[in-house]
Amino acid sequence: MTFQSPDWLWALLALPLITAGLLAWARGRRRAASEWAEPGVMAVAPGGRVPLLRAAAAIVAVLAVGAAIVALARPSVEGTQEEQRSTVMITLDVSESMLQTDIAPNRLEAALDAAGRFLDEAPADTAVGITTFADRASVVLAPTTDRDDVRAALDAIEGTRVGTALGEAVSVSLTALQAAGAVQDPPPADPSDSPGRILVLTDGANSIRRATSPEAAAQRAAAEGVPVYPILLGDDPGRPDQPLPAETLAAMATQTGGVFAQSTTADDLRAVFADIGSIVAPVDELRELTVWAVGIAIALMALAAILAGLARPRPPRLGHRARVTGA
Repeated sequence: MTFQSPDWLWALLALPLITAGLLAWARGRRRAASEWAEPGVMAVAPGGRVPLLRAAAAIVAVLAVGAAIVALARPSVEGTQEEQRSTVMITLDVSESMLQTDIAPNRLEAALDAAGRFLDEAPADTAVGITTFADRASVVLAPTTDRDDVRAALDAIEGTRVGTALGEAVSVSLTALQAAGAVQDPPPADPSDSPGRILVLTDGANSIRRATSPEAAAQRAAAEGVPVYPILLGDDPGRPDQPLPAETLAAMATQTGGVFAQSTTADDLRAVFADIGSIVAPVDELRELTVWAVGIAIALMALAAILAGLARPRPPRLGHRARVTGA
């Protein structure tokens, strides 16, 4: 058990002082009664169970104060539960080549349409973020389950820059997944069990040499157990000094445990989206027990009030009063 406000526990040190005060008050009360009460009154003074009830009421009241202090310290227990969850970074190429019209109306619009269809297919509890890249990569939307925010971010995307920093884009998306808590440590043995996924929509291979290479990014993703799902748009041959874009993206998917598609046809997208889905993953949780401590404190105070009520001396019966008067 842990306490979210542990400083309140210092107040428990006051309980012995409260107990000592009650004992002193009870002794003083008895001493005053014996010194000042009339002998005839003493004959009808409460006895038997009344002192025991008073003592019990005092003890229960002190326990109620202790329970209230524990409630202020906010007791909690740590645990793990299984829940449906996944986080997907849509990693979108926004270079100028994405404006080519070999895919109607152009490659960028086809990519945005594919991203929109993914939002339609993804479970409601799947968090989605967006990374855009051309000569450099940047996160434009951190993972969220608010579909309106995701669609608004997609609607604002334009293709204006030159270059394709594919490796850097995957690396930046990995960092965003880590920040969102979607990268497990240690990584899952099977990439299909990873709560974090990367969906890449691009028309070409890496063309920025200063940035992280696709091979290095794929190695990092594989080491962290995050599958990459590349979708290739168009038929660019790529750079003559590099493998074909299809080869680069297929290798990235194979190395990380993802799925590669070479078009945005319904069948290809369905194969990719079905594999992404949501997964059942262990999630650490902190369950607060404050309400139970408050309930215990209230119950103890109610019990103390009942005991105190039972301990109130009752008026003597008429026959008993007559016998005392006659005496």
